[in-house]
Amino acid sequence: MRGSRDLPPLVGPFGEFQDFAHPVGPTVRTRTDGMDLLLLFPPLTEATLFPYLSLPYLTGHVRRSGYSAHQVDLSIELVHRLLDGPTLAHEARALDEARSLPTWYRAAVADASLRHLDEMRDFVLTKNPAPRLGPVRAVRLARQAAQLTLRASPLSRVWDDYDSLDEAVLRLSRSRIGSLDFATRSLHGLLTEALDASAPRAVGISVAFFSQLAPALLIAQWIRRRHPGIPVCLGGQQVMLRHAELAALTSVRTAVDALCVTAGEEPLERWLAHLAGNAPLSDVPGMRWLSPEGVKGPGRPPTLRFKDVGAPDYDGLKVHSYLNDTVVLSMVSCVGCYWGRCVFCSYGNRSLERGAYQQASPAQLADTVRRIVESTGIDFVTVVDENTNLRLLARAMRLVRESGLRVRFNTRNRLEPILLDPAFCKELAALGCEGMAVGYEGVSQRLLDKLDKGVRAENFQTVLDNLSAAGIQVNLSVMGGLLDETDEEAEESLRFLERNRDKFAVDAFELMVAEPGTLLVADPQRFGVVLDRSDAFADNRELNYLGGRVGRRHTVVGGPGRPDTLTRLKHGMRRISAAAAGPVAAVPRPPARHGALRPHPWIRRAPERLAPPGPDGGSFLLADPVREQVYALPKNHVTRSAAPDGPLTATSERGRSLLGRLAAADAGLVCDAPPPAVRPSR
Repeated sequence: MRGSRDLPPLVGPFGEFQDFAHPVGPTVRTRTDGMDLLLLFPPLTEATLFPYLSLPYLTGHVRRSGYSAHQVDLSIELVHRLLDGPTLAHEARALDEARSLPTWYRAAVADASLRHLDEMRDFVLTKNPAPRLGPVRAVRLARQAAQLTLRASPLSRVWDDYDSLDEAVLRLSRSRIGSLDFATRSLHGLLTEALDASAPRAVGISVAFFSQLAPALLIAQWIRRRHPGIPVCLGGQQVMLRHAELAALTSVRTAVDALCVTAGEEPLERWLAHLAGNAPLSDVPGMRWLSPEGVKGPGRPPTLRFKDVGAPDYDGLKVHSYLNDTVVLSMVSCVGCYWGRCVFCSYGNRSLERGAYQQASPAQLADTVRRIVESTGIDFVTVVDENTNLRLLARAMRLVRESGLRVRFNTRNRLEPILLDPAFCKELAALGCEGMAVGYEGVSQRLLDKLDKGVRAENFQTVLDNLSAAGIQVNLSVMGGLLDETDEEAEESLRFLERNRDKFAVDAFELMVAEPGTLLVADPQRFGVVLDRSDAFADNRELNYLGGRVGRRHTVVGGPGRPDTLTRLKHGMRRISAAAAGPVAAVPRPPARHGALRPHPWIRRAPERLAPPGPDGGSFLLADPVREQVYALPKNHVTRSAAPDGPLTATSERGRSLLGRLAAADAGLVCDAPPPAVRPSR
């Protein structure tokens, strides 16, 4: 399944925890002249709501083993650096001269961000109150501003194949820093600061998302050029899936010493012991070693088990500075997925190996929650398993409550049969559960069975009703392009969402991708799939941030082609957009009617030359950079004041309805209509 924003599983730092059992405890002395290990999480991802778990789990294990470690989330640090006044001012200069609506809209985003920059930065960085914008708007505007400054950067490029990625990394690494774009220069500066501050013996880079791959390799190249003696290890979900292809890239072979193809805790700890002269190289598990002579390993499998892995250590991360209107941290209750059979899930399918799935005890989970709260003061956690065992989690949260702590939490799980029990749903809510991220593949039982999803569509309505009644928010990640799905099956699934649009929000839409490591790729014939023989990537660049998941191109025998499935999914997106927009955008039914509305200060009015032509005087345009919306208002129903901050006034019943809808969409505040203009007497 997929969770919030379609994030891959947030569990093992350099991979997943597999058959481990290494005693935890100090093994070597910590260096006094610098850090033993610098851990980096590279840009760019949408994992900006809270720290991705790879670094905190790795850091915690390394520190408990007696080594020093410095962890830096370069992704969120870069976002902070991109909230830059001069850069936004440069973008805003096009506000008056723009000759196209897209150009003008980008300038409007920059102008609004610039005018609210101090308040926006204060809230994002320190969670100081945002009296004008408010928390949600401050975060949304910050996200818009950061993406604007990344628009033309190679850091945000979507790749077509490994060759183009490899060539671009090598070219960028050889370029003068001053010749690079602002975002790439900023990343180089952040890396330099991290290296200077930690003076590390070794560097580990965790690559969880495909969009991080090129920046991670660029970082490795920069490290090799600046500090050729520092060994570099690459790990994470993407390295586990693609280590064979990565080992063949020039940008990898010339800058990376090791690829970690399992969970990173024990491999990193043993690697540090080896670098300190306290362990032979053969004692380092889970690594593929790169050298000019070729690729070696991996050696023995790790032996550390999840029950021996302690709580994540967030010390050193700016936990209050993520793009979230609330402060939240994450944890896991298990390794792998206890179901593991969904044919499209690269993470879950690995759980089918004997011993691969491991879960904590209720006491261990409760202890992890308490340690997070005690060490950070943050009492809101997201349990980011690929598929949470809800019974197990409920038992753990009862122990947390019995210890005197009141903790809020979210989960990621399927629409499980246990949720058919309304009493259990209410108990989850009473224990602090506020939300669930759920993958939605429709209501065709034929397709659910073919995908081996392990759920019954006939249960979905009751489960949604129970969760809604308990006050638990459901966030769906909607997948289309499901094998040989028919138009009738797609329509039935869409109608289910339309009937229940008040019971969920939408995190993401995506088409199914044939990812490496899945049952779908291992046995495509079984599912009526033909894999493309080319090296070209398949992704969701039309739908997801920086392409989302990346796999192999495929066709379905007797099924629709990708253009048709994409059109069908986009059509569905439009039909349920009200659900996807969330509570802020909910429009009352019937909408209120207002005579006048004063737009918020961040709303921008487009020049007349950009307004669409039309009958009865045409329309004028308003842009809302916070909600990423442009509104067209007919001039013969709504008038606007000559003053830049003046009100909009309805001149008809339709105009009153339009202003009511704008008010409901948080575009402004209702105000008294100005008196009609009095014509001077002759």
